[in-house]
Amino acid sequence: MMRNKLKFSLLIPAAFLVLYFGPKLLPKPASYLELLATRYLVPLLIAFAATWYLHRRVKTLPSAWGLGSGLLTGVSTAFIFCFPMLLGYAFLSGFTIRLSWESFLFGCVMAAIFEELLFRGFLFGQLFRYGGWGFIPAGLLSAFIFGAGHLYQSNEIFGALSVFLITALGGMWFAWLYIEWNFNLWISIFMHFFMNLWWTAFNVDESATGGLLANVFRIITIAGSIIYTIHKKRKAGGLTISNNNLFIQ
Repeated sequence: MMRNKLKFSLLIPAAFLVLYFGPKLLPKPASYLELLATRYLVPLLIAFAATWYLHRRVKTLPSAWGLGSGLLTGVSTAFIFCFPMLLGYAFLSGFTIRLSWESFLFGCVMAAIFEELLFRGFLFGQLFRYGGWGFIPAGLLSAFIFGAGHLYQSNEIFGALSVFLITALGGMWFAWLYIEWNFNLWISIFMHFFMNLWWTAFNVDESATGGLLANVFRIITIAGSIIYTIHKKRKAGGLTISNNNLFIQ
């Protein structure tokens, strides 16, 4: 068991760093199809291959990533949680939608799928579930890189720090939801998707920071998801994350 945990602890972070940062070192894609393939699809396929190597069973892969079941629960629950953002941003924008197909595909669909599969399902999920890592170290590693990966959204120190903190904390929150919803990654994927969709469609802000009113509706969404999840888990017997798995398992 210890040897198996060591394999996950060594291979998963190494593979993640190569898959996430490696494509960024390649020449700028000449087309959207090349961008889709080199920055999203190929890294995910390699990540799936690495996960298969560690588990050695094809049937294990969906459940090991949190994709084995719960798709409808993920869609419906995420939509309800994000509904305050939909109403709030629609009102603030005068119910005007500004959404290009490029923003929808890369900023909403692929961002949600790629980042949740790679950050939560692969890096965080494999280390927490199979590598013996606790929630805090596995979550912080994933959240730190997740936050750093969004620094491009601001050119000033304060703005970059704000983006980093918001996205890093968001990464910890997505990881928490993933665990407390019985390792259902669909929850995180669709939470990510709907939050990005409403933020982008109603042109809230060019970065993840946003203004006061924008963050009020975002906080309502986050707080609502946390309160409901805690209530639901306590009725079912208690939260998954406890003192026994905060730092090491």
